[in-house]
Amino acid sequence: MAHRSLRPWFLIAAAVVTLAAALLPELTGLGWHVLHGSEARLGDWRVPVPTGWFAVRQGEALTLERMQRLALWDPPPTVVFLPVHLGPQAQFDPGIWSRVQGELQARRGYRLAATLRRPMAGHIAFCWEFLRVGQPTRWWITCLVPEERLSADFSGQQNFIEDFYRILPGIHRAGDNAQRDE
Repeated sequence: MAHRSLRPWFLIAAAVVTLAAALLPELTGLGWHVLHGSEARLGDWRVPVPTGWFAVRQGEALTLERMQRLALWDPPPTVVFLPVHLGPQAQFDPGIWSRVQGELQARRGYRLAATLRRPMAGHIAFCWEFLRVGQPTRWWITCLVPEERLSADFSGQQNFIEDFYRILPGIHRAGDNAQRDE
């Protein structure tokens, strides 16, 4: 009999928590940080997770997502980290990679806006910034560190690009305290 009397309270509590998470997404990000700290793991890599973001493992990928209020019509900004699988003898050619990235993103409705180099995981990454055709605030950025066979992709609104670029230099291998202390 006691179980039946608790059921309505449980449902009410679950509804309140769900509504709070939808209206105050900061709670979800805060909850993630309380449980996991300020970093997430991708193999032996440690990836900083900024306040307001949370991380999820999906197979080989590590996805960071920014919590937003009522983002039903506009997907939240995401960053996906993946190992790059190339044979041990494969040589990285930035020209070829740039052409392939351009073709791939053009099929998805993006055009190349800039090519640049940014610090990532203790190296300098090759980065390609793509702007969504017809949506000037929607971006896709791909960064690659060929020496480490590590990639990072950002998808989101322009106002979160700097968050993405602030994450990259903080990536370090487990036990590499030199990177962590910078």
